[in-house]
Amino acid sequence: MPPKKPSSTETLTVGSSEYDSKMYPVEPNGIELMLGGMFSAMALVSPRRGLNLYESPVKYLSVSATVLFGYYAILTFADIYCFKVSDNQRRRTQTLGSRSAAVLKMGVATLVSALVLSIVFVLFGAPIFSQHGETYMAAVNVSFLAVTPAILTLKADIGSWRKALLSLQPKTLPEKWAAGFFWCTMVTCWAGAYFVPMDWGRPWQRWPIPIVGGAFLGYLIGLLFVAIRCFVIPLGRADFNETERLKREMTRQPPPTVRSVDQSSSETKKLK
Repeated sequence: MPPKKPSSTETLTVGSSEYDSKMYPVEPNGIELMLGGMFSAMALVSPRRGLNLYESPVKYLSVSATVLFGYYAILTFADIYCFKVSDNQRRRTQTLGSRSAAVLKMGVATLVSALVLSIVFVLFGAPIFSQHGETYMAAVNVSFLAVTPAILTLKADIGSWRKALLSLQPKTLPEKWAAGFFWCTMVTCWAGAYFVPMDWGRPWQRWPIPIVGGAFLGYLIGLLFVAIRCFVIPLGRADFNETERLKREMTRQPPPTVRSVDQSSSETKKLK
């Protein structure tokens, strides 16, 4: 009779650490990693020569935000963000209305987060009585890059948001996914703001060019970070655990019988 394969909830103990015998309950999906890099690059490309971030920042940022919204709308409508859903039956039962509603919720949540982020920008030194369009459109782009991945993966679970973004506790794969994009984008965005008040007189120091450029750079760094942390490393661990399980099955021996002290002493007397 072949040995029983451990279930997805069983663990294997290797040394002093425990690893899940099946690291991925669903198959990881890398399509958004490839599309994310392509669409973020498209968002940085001006559709015509007169439209650029220096001369018309509001129009330029509107175009880039539209490109990013199209990217997330495709992933949300197809239900392929973060993981390939193993339950194909559930995906087939989704109606056109439910998919469109999910895209609409994603867009509204992103715009609301952009409003909050624009207030944060003002509190940290953005112009108050001028350049309102530049500030809000910059916040929209940063929200698409930093917050929308968390909106799609964590939904409305406040506990998951707190654990993913504000806690050092061990995280699930969706929480790692959301935290990677959020912190990589926000840290580089904050670092870009460092160049705004400098007296170098460079064109790229004008608000909000440094923070938008930093956000796109951080998003691309987040793509690489998430690919390694949520895809490469877990797959390597899963392969390691499967190898360990097979080794245990191949070398499995019946447990030794435990004899009491009285039985051992009696056998010794018989031999004498």
